[in-house]
Amino acid sequence: MSGPVNPIFYKCFVKADAFTASDACIGCGQCAKRCPMNNVTLKDGKPVWGKNCTHCMACICYCPKEAIEYGKKSVGQPRYHFEAL
Repeated sequence: MSGPVNPIFYKCFVKADAFTASDACIGCGQCAKRCPMNNVTLKDGKPVWGKNCTHCMACICYCPKEAIEYGKKSVGQPRYHFEAL
């Protein structure tokens, strides 16, 4: 049943619009490197999120400077690593 629902859900509700990088970003590219969807690119040394995000939060969790946030939802939240990524 979830087969036809997932594409519609992701297209309508899962967006990368709330991701931001603060001035603490050093442009290391870990966010882009760790994104399993290749959805993050660097422009002028800062991450830019595309439209193919699954909200895995790898970009947030692997940022060595904790410079990436997802709106206010991730502020102050612990970061974690999945070494399989």
